[in-house]
Amino acid sequence: MTPSEDWTDLSDAWTTPARDDQGLAEMARQVRRRGRLGALNFYAEMAGCLLAAIVGGWVLATRPEDQWLLGAAAVIFGLFSAAMTLWARGTRAPVQLETPEQALIAAVRQAEAGRRWAQAGIAVTMGAAVFLGAAVATYPVEDDLTPFYIVGALFLFGGLAVYLRHQDRCTKRIAQHRRALEDLQA
Repeated sequence: MTPSEDWTDLSDAWTTPARDDQGLAEMARQVRRRGRLGALNFYAEMAGCLLAAIVGGWVLATRPEDQWLLGAAAVIFGLFSAAMTLWARGTRAPVQLETPEQALIAAVRQAEAGRRWAQAGIAVTMGAAVFLGAAVATYPVEDDLTPFYIVGALFLFGGLAVYLRHQDRCTKRIAQHRRALEDLQA
């Protein structure tokens, strides 16, 4: 060996992670990021569900008798939405990401939870449509309420589109991760 030899390739081999390690690290980051976003989304949805139920209870307790339908619909919608959110969340097992197999299993479980969330969102959107119908029945369509009903209906259609797209993306991700898991185990 001479002092002028370049050791860059050897030092890079020792310090740069292998391509497989980089893929595992990227998948682990994605699983953790989706886990954090899922937890944040869960807490926001549960707060909204409880708020809807509380507002409905307040309407039932304090408003004239002609608004009982609106209050009851809000309570039922809030409780139904909370139940669907809890169902979509599923069980929270600790995430293990030390091996590629564990990372793929965690990614499949996460995508399955995402698909359940989309299915629950579709059901909640249908419940919101019933709630909007109850609001229209309680407060007939008048000039000052028409913009609220239109915005509500557009919001429901937009939400339905988001949930259907998310369900499709999760289904594709599940298939992709399961194929990768099968290839890894073969």
